[in-house]
Amino acid sequence: MTANVRLYVSPASHPCAAVEAALRLKAIEFERVDLLPLSSLLVGPLRYGGTTVPGMRIDGEGIVGSRAIMRRLDALVAEPPLLPEAGSELRRRVLDVERWGDEILQGVPRRILDVGFLRDPAAMESYVGDAELPLPRALLRAALPLTARLMALKNRASEESARTDLRELPAHLDRIDEWIAEGVLGGERTSAADLQIGSSLRLLGTIADLREQLLARPAAELVRLFPPLQGELPAGVIPGAWLPQRPVSAGAGVGHAGAGQLGA
Repeated sequence: MTANVRLYVSPASHPCAAVEAALRLKAIEFERVDLLPLSSLLVGPLRYGGTTVPGMRIDGEGIVGSRAIMRRLDALVAEPPLLPEAGSELRRRVLDVERWGDEILQGVPRRILDVGFLRDPAAMESYVGDAELPLPRALLRAALPLTARLMALKNRASEESARTDLRELPAHLDRIDEWIAEGVLGGERTSAADLQIGSSLRLLGTIADLREQLLARPAAELVRLFPPLQGELPAGVIPGAWLPQRPVSAGAGVGHAGAGQLGA
């Protein structure tokens, strides 16, 4: 495979992490280009034809979004496939779950973290990790409060949305556990749905107040597909009254992913 592959990402972006994991799984060599938060609005249309990340260029072809990119990667390198056999019922279900992970679950950690960053802008810096950004850390640090406000505005994150997401989180996790029990997620072959949902769970696990709840579930096993993520929203940033009070589902056992995999 001799294609020139360039992946455009933002620090700690979970759909970007899903695509990176797919590239590693297929052993596709690629160049990663780190973008400043929100800069994809300006850079994206010029580089890959979109305003969000992940964006990709393959030999000059621009592709936007994790699902579209994963379909293109399957066409580029067939093995291992990111979807079950064409025409099978399992493939249909995996595609449905992948869509749910993209359209429903993906926004949950994003909005909760955006509100957390409004309450504690300094926590955002820990998520930069090893990203090679075009500005010195001192300048980035000074801009964190404004960046937090702009990100919350872009993602329509508010205290009300965060409280709703936290209230609905146990039901989302129950659904993921059920899909694992049914074999739709977490099978012998890693699927696009595993990567889509696992990346969101890994990001949720950086929220200290939610980590213990995640570790107690089978869903935590999906985090094994990713390296540990740098960054943490410290305990107490989210008010205790907002946190889910519902216990883990009766069938949930202790997840195999360690705290280091779910958190910073």
